[in-house]
Amino acid sequence: MNNKEQIKKLRDNAELAWAAYGYFHLADKEYKHDDNDKERLKEFKDNFKKYKPNDTQRDLTYTDILDITYKYYLDKNGKPKDSWYHKHFLGGDFSPLQAKRFFERYDLLIHQPNTESGFSATLFGEKRKQKNTESKATQYTNDYGYTNYILAFRGTEL
Repeated sequence: MNNKEQIKKLRDNAELAWAAYGYFHLADKEYKHDDNDKERLKEFKDNFKKYKPNDTQRDLTYTDILDITYKYYLDKNGKPKDSWYHKHFLGGDFSPLQAKRFFERYDLLIHQPNTESGFSATLFGEKRKQKNTESKATQYTNDYGYTNYILAFRGTEL
């Protein structure tokens, strides 16, 4: 493996570790949300147009959770409340394009939110790269399984 390949692999693994800190349980309708989670979901629904004025209203997605646009709550002027004493909204750190590309390449297979002991983990599946014979475009697909499974553990937030 040459230097360029090693750097790419390191970057990919760092991005996966970074993504593991997403609050993915917020997008799971079957998860029993606490009051803090319910507040976040209500904020997303009620103020969606403040965050993304050009988009149409929709449910929260994994991409939204990683998107830095939703990192902080907004004040009444639409400015982020990003001081140390304000809670994070969704807490994402990826640029909107980076979050979109991340979920084009990986599927989130299983997410275990924080347990009482502080354990949390996320299992990602890396989609296969496939070349379209007509358009010659390369894209990721999970139609034929995954090339890799990546299990990411994260630190506790007790």
